[in-house]
Amino acid sequence: MMFGPGTTSPPQTPEVKSLYHVHTLCGACRKYALDHDKTFPASLDDLFPTYLQDRAILTSPLNPSEPVGYSYKGALKAPVPNDTVLIEDKFPPLHKRIVAYADGSAKILLKP
Repeated sequence: MMFGPGTTSPPQTPEVKSLYHVHTLCGACRKYALDHDKTFPASLDDLFPTYLQDRAILTSPLNPSEPVGYSYKGALKAPVPNDTVLIEDKFPPLHKRIVAYADGSAKILLKP
């Protein structure tokens, strides 16, 4: 399962909802970087309220009791390699990773 730029599939399962969340968060980070001299935000909190309005996007559907369910590698300055993982679900399903990359794509990966 993958989201790329321009993908707008409606979320279904908790995994796919989480994938949608990391994709949305990554897109907001990329917009932030465009407005801030190609520097990604220091934290996901910096995205509110200009780039995102609903803080529920920070909660992973895989662990809704945790207010922030995503790890974020912040304050990177471009150029950032496209395959750099910016955002990852802290509570992935067994043997999987849910990630968003610097290029704006997001994937559910199988762990080796």
